[in-house]
Amino acid sequence: MTIKSVLPGLCVTLLLLATPLMAQGLYPLSPQPDGVNWPDTDWDNGNMPASASNAVSTLVDDAMGRELDDVMGETRAIVIIHKGKLVLEHYRTGFGPDTRQLSWSMAKSFTSALVGRALEQGLISDIDAPMPSPWVIDDPRAKISWRQWLNMTDGLAYHEIGEPDFAKNDVVQMMFGKGRYDAIAYARDLQQKHEPGTHWNYSTAGFHLIARAVQGLVAQRDGVELPASAAMVDFVEDSLFAPLGMEARIEFDPAGTFMGGSLVWASARDFARFGYLYLRDGLWGEARLLPQGWVDFSRSKTPADNANVYGAGWWINAADASDIRPLGHGSAIGPRDSFSAQGHEGQVIWVVPSRDLVIVHLGLMGGGDDWMALYDWCQKVAMAFPEVEG
Repeated sequence: MTIKSVLPGLCVTLLLLATPLMAQGLYPLSPQPDGVNWPDTDWDNGNMPASASNAVSTLVDDAMGRELDDVMGETRAIVIIHKGKLVLEHYRTGFGPDTRQLSWSMAKSFTSALVGRALEQGLISDIDAPMPSPWVIDDPRAKISWRQWLNMTDGLAYHEIGEPDFAKNDVVQMMFGKGRYDAIAYARDLQQKHEPGTHWNYSTAGFHLIARAVQGLVAQRDGVELPASAAMVDFVEDSLFAPLGMEARIEFDPAGTFMGGSLVWASARDFARFGYLYLRDGLWGEARLLPQGWVDFSRSKTPADNANVYGAGWWINAADASDIRPLGHGSAIGPRDSFSAQGHEGQVIWVVPSRDLVIVHLGLMGGGDDWMALYDWCQKVAMAFPEVEG
């Protein structure tokens, strides 16, 4: 699969392997239903399918009734979009439709989308080219491509998921320890461990680096000096948030880098808008916001053999429910075509093409069994809806 810009400012093409989507494990994405408005200032309201109502209501009541010490923790917001309409919305006391909540690592999916927007606008010519980085040109780390960063196959020696010791956990140290004033300076000291493209390893540092690279391209385009925080805010707003009608905010570290691996603030309805952009193959109304094929790239398995639950800035379901790599990162039930943005403590945007569905869950929970319960909860909600016809 190759994605590149034909000419800056012109359309971006995707050259797929000559394999049908279904053979690649990708369920086709449905167009906007006839007669349904795109979300403008608000979502159109719709009715839950009669066949789904009882099961979904039971699942939602169960989630909303749990407390912090329960498995799956406390749920603060649930929004469900079915066939382009808001069919269910629930909030915990103290939260509501306008409450901005923290994305945590769902921000990675936003940063991936910003790379797609930069590609569509001609700021990036080829995602297989080396991504601008803090390393000198003859450093092997400077040769890591946009694609490899997005797929989390950069190969750096970095420890996050599965590292319980806060002193050794790189995301803790980068965000709250010695790297808290400058995430890029912290990431710059990470050493190469694997050949890029061969080994998957979850990395918030990688997406901070991606965000900084996009920020650098925006600064170069606008003729301003880094960190160019204001220019990056304008780029994100003009390229993504405003077209989607999102009232969202991004957050920077003290050095002025957009923390693209962790920090986007948005309401549950606005997180649903972002998921809906991916459900509709990167289209919004008459406008193509993401390059043709970008969503398929995002929901296609990383090329590394040690993982089959990650694409490019998005989590995916392993095609074979009995073979989930790494274990503990996905449900063995439900529609296999689901893909999701996921964030610390139970933030998810669950996109299900086969049900024409977006599920947003925001909450506060721990790890381990909580995540497995949340994966299964999302899949059970999805299964309650009928599969799309055709």
